[in-house]
Amino acid sequence: MTTTPRRKRPALKVRVVHRADGWPLPDYSGPADCTTNSQREQDGRSACNDTPVWKVVEDHGMHLTIGFYCDADLPDEHRHLARIPA
Repeated sequence: MTTTPRRKRPALKVRVVHRADGWPLPDYSGPADCTTNSQREQDGRSACNDTPVWKVVEDHGMHLTIGFYCDADLPDEHRHLARIPA
């Protein structure tokens, strides 16, 4: 029996982009919400009302993950790409 070698996954590519006036919804009907709001709700915390000024795009090869964050909620693992201290 022969086995096919597994294909190596492409390296995750991450882009962090700042927009001072915030990021709009895709249909431009209003501002995007902070991506952390669903996690905040699960933790019993109030929703973030700050303007999401950071967009994080993670390229997984076959799909993209896009998140919007205010200054306070930008994940630590992406702060170096944004050139702000953790």
